[in-house]
Amino acid sequence: HAHEGHLPTPLLFALHLAGKTRQIRLGSAIVCLNLHHPLAVAEQAAVADWLTGGRLAPGFGSGSTPEEFELFGLKETQETERHVRFAESLRIIREAWKGEVRPQSLEYFNVPAHVPLPVARTDLAARSWLAVNSAGSARIAGEMGLGMLFSHLRTVQQYREYVEAYRAAGGQNQIAVNRPVYVGEDDDSAWAEAAGAVRTLWRRFREEGKIPSQTPEPSSISELCGHPLNFIVGGPESVARQLIELHAQVPFDVANLEVRWEGLSHRIVLESLRRLTTVRALREQVVKLDEHGQRHEPDDQQEHHELRRSDGR
Repeated sequence: HAHEGHLPTPLLFALHLAGKTRQIRLGSAIVCLNLHHPLAVAEQAAVADWLTGGRLAPGFGSGSTPEEFELFGLKETQETERHVRFAESLRIIREAWKGEVRPQSLEYFNVPAHVPLPVARTDLAARSWLAVNSAGSARIAGEMGLGMLFSHLRTVQQYREYVEAYRAAGGQNQIAVNRPVYVGEDDDSAWAEAAGAVRTLWRRFREEGKIPSQTPEPSSISELCGHPLNFIVGGPESVARQLIELHAQVPFDVANLEVRWEGLSHRIVLESLRRLTTVRALREQVVKLDEHGQRHEPDDQQEHHELRRSDGR
């Protein structure tokens, strides 16, 4: 919505992109389930997936912003209530995708038993993701057997806590990390080209309270890129190294890289995207040290990259 520049209908946008592409997987990061009825979301996602030829990778989240709750005339909920409602929504979606909604007594939704149409592709749930920003949502992802999608706002230590909660709840699906990224020809040009966008994002975070209001703005771009932005900026070699270091700290299967930010022109965003292919090639050549000090080549089977759109960015 207008207050944050998010894309309100990611599934429609995914259908548009499907008509212009043939191979890439199209993800939504994320559909806020607390703003929609789960049966409507289940039906829309199932139809969209059939129309895209099975290339949809829908992402769901439990949270939203006070402004969005107000726009929809909804009451903002606390975490415990939000997670209960979220889990109920996901159960309805999973059942609808299987082709049978059973009679059940739920706290927030009263959906009569019925046979919904269309029946989703059998692997749609396995391609779906949950945005995880707490141990509670990580447990829900694990219980539902869905992939786990991390926000770039969290620390590596928090990632590790969420992985532990996810695995303890039975989660065996893929894990994805999210990072804002700008790839320049080299480090110096990347810093110069991305500086305006990084400063704009840092200031927005301070206005939104993600950074304490009294925090002075750092003069160094490298400091601005630190937590909570966690913005990766550099030439292809530097970006490849930073992604590999992150993978060593918290192993992940998918890297969701956000490349479009306010202050970056369409032209240089496209150039950054093209350089990401160089990052991929460099990664395959890098020799890294594991935690035991042994040298080994990165295993291509452990890391997979897919193109996802995050709230229209």
